[in-house]
Amino acid sequence: MRGVVRSRRRGGAVRILDERWKDLAERERALLEGVVGFLEGFGAPPEDVGLVRQKLDDIGELFLLVVVGEFNAGKSAFINALLGAEISTEGVTPTTDRITVLRYAERPEDRERREGVLERGYPNDFLREVAIVDTPGTNAIIRHHEELSRGFVPRSDLVLFVTSADRPFTESERGYLELIRDWGKKIVLVVNKVDLLRGDEAREQVRSFVEEGVRSMLGLKPPIFFVSAYLARKAKASGLGGLEADALLSASGFGELEGYVRGLLDEEGRVRLKLESPLGVVEELVRRYGLAVNERLGLLEDDFRMAENVESQLEAYTEDMRRDFEARLAELENIVLRMSERGDAWLEENIRLLNIRELLSRDKVQERFKEEVVADTEALIDERVQELIDWMVDRNLKQWRSVVEYVNRRRQARYDEHIIGDVGDNFEYNRNQLLQSVGRNAQDVVRRYDRERESAELALSIQDAVTRTAASGAGALGIGALVVTLFTTRFLDVTGLIAVAILGGYGLFVLPNRRRKARAEFAQETEALRERLVEVVRRQFEAELSRSVERMREAIAPYTRFVRTEHARMSEARGSLSGITDEVEALRAEIGAPGVRS
Repeated sequence: MRGVVRSRRRGGAVRILDERWKDLAERERALLEGVVGFLEGFGAPPEDVGLVRQKLDDIGELFLLVVVGEFNAGKSAFINALLGAEISTEGVTPTTDRITVLRYAERPEDRERREGVLERGYPNDFLREVAIVDTPGTNAIIRHHEELSRGFVPRSDLVLFVTSADRPFTESERGYLELIRDWGKKIVLVVNKVDLLRGDEAREQVRSFVEEGVRSMLGLKPPIFFVSAYLARKAKASGLGGLEADALLSASGFGELEGYVRGLLDEEGRVRLKLESPLGVVEELVRRYGLAVNERLGLLEDDFRMAENVESQLEAYTEDMRRDFEARLAELENIVLRMSERGDAWLEENIRLLNIRELLSRDKVQERFKEEVVADTEALIDERVQELIDWMVDRNLKQWRSVVEYVNRRRQARYDEHIIGDVGDNFEYNRNQLLQSVGRNAQDVVRRYDRERESAELALSIQDAVTRTAASGAGALGIGALVVTLFTTRFLDVTGLIAVAILGGYGLFVLPNRRRKARAEFAQETEALRERLVEVVRRQFEAELSRSVERMREAIAPYTRFVRTEHARMSEARGSLSGITDEVEALRAEIGAPGVRS
């Protein structure tokens, strides 16, 4: 018939000759290579990468039939009955203390492959196309042997799960069946030792118990066979007559099981199961890594929101600081404006002919100006500037503390470490390290924050800026003293001009006009002085505010970069896993499609 799969064993391998199956095998190899690339790029543990590489190698190997069950379920006896030969060692105690791989050989031979794995060769026709793995019990006394046994489950192409009729479906068996199910393996459930049951009613009770347990607890509906390996071996033993052998074989239930297994494992069936086997492994890995990726993306999105919240806090902090600053700056302006108003009133009141002699005395004018116009302006300006500086320093420290508390709360946010442990890589470690680093750096800033030093440095920067902008050679005057000095200089310049006019003999005629002009010039000069003072203080405030906010942004920047990078990496990983899933589904549909059997 056209399109039938033909395979031929060469050196322990199966060579697939049909073109359609060969194409599917090549696609599966490409899929597995892609999964290896994904796992390596993800930083998966070596055992996951090694498992997929092993499945790549297994595609061309003999069909792998793995027999599992508790040590007293009669696995070895079952294998001997299946092969019709005494190959596996039997006993009532755990005799199988290692993995035994049974393969075809021209003569019986044993060979140690690696620690805990024995390869046994035997001249049996069934073993020409199928390798059988005899495993230690699911309740193995030596944990290392059980781990070895579990390691063969993902590699299996078919699992025969043997349980004992006198104690079926134990807790250890249930856990083992969960593992087999998770790896997507085809399972045939064998209830052995039915010869121990008395009557059909007892058999049906065991059948109902096993079927219901497997279905309700594991969601599985595998084919279930009730057999007696003891009766089957007795039936196949030499020296028995045909009728007696047939009766024993019928009573053993082995004929039905053998017919099912041999039909399942015909030439095409072996290839079909062989190609389906890696798909279950890939699906389980996709499930595990998909859970981890989605968990991480959820965490990273929360971290994104953390970064956005920090940024929102900094923006709100900046807006609040600017709003409050303007109110405080207005108080400073009002001090200068009130002094300016007193100066204007003084000019109006004192520039008269009766005061000519006094106006001509610069020292006397300056003395009266300080008493009547300046008054406590210098002290008030210095007081308001210091209040402004202290306010900025305190708000800055408070904001740093807010960042520290927020980062520390986020650092305590955790998620399922079991998933992260399963898939490996350094994501959780890197995330915690960066969060700890951000928290430490911010805490160090808070711990080392010296209010007096910060205040002095800010005061000095404002004073230097005012000095550079408003006057040269002002020396080390305070801000209040500097403003008063400049204001007084402007005032004396105006009164000096009036005095010159009077001395020139124009006082009587020009005094009213000169007074109006002097007041206008004085108002213009003092307004310019006020504007420069406000501009300089505002500029220094903005510079300090920007510096402080930028330091906070820089403190959290390493983690923000990590979040962006990891989010992009996890999003790409999710896309890759989705593509792998699509290809698995497509391959599974084509491998199981009736058209492949045409």
